[in-house]
Amino acid sequence: MARFSKADRDQKIEQASRMYCKGFDAKTISDIMSDVSERTVEKWIRDYEFEKKKKSQVIALSEIRNSILESYAEVLDGKEPRISADQAVKYANAFEKFSSKKQVLSYMYEAFELLSEEFMTDLQKSKKPADKEKLLVELRSLRGRMDKVLTRLTKEVLGDE
Repeated sequence: MARFSKADRDQKIEQASRMYCKGFDAKTISDIMSDVSERTVEKWIRDYEFEKKKKSQVIALSEIRNSILESYAEVLDGKEPRISADQAVKYANAFEKFSSKKQVLSYMYEAFELLSEEFMTDLQKSKKPADKEKLLVELRSLRGRMDKVLTRLTKEVLGDE
């Protein structure tokens, strides 16, 4: 397999970690990434404690937003909300601290990940090797484009601080 720059390697480790945390095994991750061997992914799983990360995943911003909105809807329906008003205020204040570009970037990232998950789920369900290969080619192309967009936007957002 090819040698990567530190930045590329770190990005690939992060991609592999995200996929692992979503339930994909080393073989599937290697198939999707194409330029990383299954053995390398297995090493990363051990060395970078992917299992620990999987167990302690951070709640996505949209989940926080949804929790606040669902609790508000429960209050409107006369029910006891799942989170207290104090908790909702704290979540909302934390959320407001993000610039609008950071929020958009966060949602884009999450949307890209959901789209990738859809591909990976279809990949795991596919029975025919030809169907699996077609999905892999599409996913690789999509991931490459998504990574370029997110990298560019991340640089723009971080440049605004």
